[in-house]
Amino acid sequence: MYSYHFREWLSFFYFYCIFGWCFESIYVSCKEHRLTNRGFLRGPWLPLYGSGAILVLWLTLPFQKTPVLVYLVGALGATVLEYITGEAMVQIFKVRYWDYSDQRIQYKGHICLSSSIAWGFLSLLMVYVVHRPVEQFIFWMNEEVVSVLTFGITVCMVYDFGDAFRKAMDLRELLMQAEQLYADLDKRVEEKKRVLQAAATFARAAMEENLDQSKEQLIGRLEEEIRQLREREEHMKERMVKNAETLLLHNPGSRFMIISDNAAEIRERIRRRKKNKDIT
Repeated sequence: MYSYHFREWLSFFYFYCIFGWCFESIYVSCKEHRLTNRGFLRGPWLPLYGSGAILVLWLTLPFQKTPVLVYLVGALGATVLEYITGEAMVQIFKVRYWDYSDQRIQYKGHICLSSSIAWGFLSLLMVYVVHRPVEQFIFWMNEEVVSVLTFGITVCMVYDFGDAFRKAMDLRELLMQAEQLYADLDKRVEEKKRVLQAAATFARAAMEENLDQSKEQLIGRLEEEIRQLREREEHMKERMVKNAETLLLHNPGSRFMIISDNAAEIRERIRRRKKNKDIT
């Protein structure tokens, strides 16, 4: 059952990518009470599900006569894949696509005990229930049809991934700029507070006039810098709206890994903009 050729593994990968997208989109749409196109990409596929399914099958099919080993190996393999994928997304794109931080037993928000337990049961379901009819369906289809479909999906997915990757890297650059901007803004605000505190503490009657004048000049300069930083912040948020639409609307639990995580605000701006477009 598990001695497959590359073309067959590729067919299984695409099938589970699409199946995972259907499952995840239906689940999240019901949870959010609105239609949600899940995933990192625009198309109807989730590579994480395809990769997870192939990894689980590759690891567990040799142990299919021992359900306990299927459960343990599947749970471990899927958990490792989930952690590596989540950590890679954070390191490369500065974005967390899912977050288990609110779970009681979790690690870095990428994995949690309840998810790992679920992966084990899904591995059993995959090996003993789901995969055999999928295998029969793929083998039943005409080889030329399968070849054409896999080629077409490959082209579409590569194009989709390239476009999504470019946007994700553009967003990453914006997030890095935003992190520096927020640090500068906090620095200026703290500097303004120190000036006001110093003026209140060390003012003396003999120097009061000169001190007030220099204080007002310094505060005026700081307020102008803060105003400029606020304008830059607003401009940056508008750029984020354009670059983060797919990410934030397709992944309701996603957030930015920067000092000020304003993903919720950007998500709301995107929704208002889409609503205004629909009205007009």
